Amino acid sequence: MYDHHTNPREEYRRPVRQRLLRSISENMGVGDFVTRWWWGGDPDERNKVSGMSLRDVHNVQKSWAVIQANSNGNGFLMFFRLFEAEPETKLFFKNLAHIHTEAEMSANVSFRAHIINIMSSFDTSIQNLDKPELVVAWMQKLGDSHRRHRIEKRHFHVFKDVLVTILQKDLKLDPQVVASWDRYVEFIYEHLLSRLAS
Repeated sequence: MYDHHTNPREEYRRPVRQRLLRSISENMGVGDFVTRWWWGGDPDERNKVSGMSLRDVHNVQKSWAVIQANSNGNGFLMFFRLFEAEPETKLFFKNLAHIHTEAEMSANVSFRAHIINIMSSFDTSIQNLDKPELVVAWMQKLGDSHRRHRIEKRHFHVFKDVLVTILQKDLKLDPQVVASWDRYVEFIYEHLLSRLAS
């Protein structure tokens, strides 16, 4: 006999809720469930293409917003420190051959344009970390471009060291965020450096 006080929808929902709650309690805690729901999956599971987790992507994108707020200044800092660490890299910029001071470099329009270019490349790859296949294609294209200029893998490794130092010491990023950046650079370098000579 039908009980007119019973809501048929509620009768349907009750077993679904019970199964969901049972699944949560058996397989993961409520905290884990909420974490996975918030992140859209396991925040620490690594993507097969990028090797980065959802948490890594979040860390890099969030800290990039801070770096991007002073894009030209931070880009200039990266290159100036690169030239200090490996003076040979300055030779790749013909328009800097007779320039020795920071002021002269920052006044050089062609060099400033290159800084805009590299910061745009970072921005493109970082904003597309949720589509790592696109980042792979972008990095391969950049690798081909840098190969034509005879830039070697070792120069990129020096650049990575400079970048990590800036993230740690100048921008004072949290060690977990720096570790995420390290995974990001490893990902882009895997595909960029594969196009360069040893």
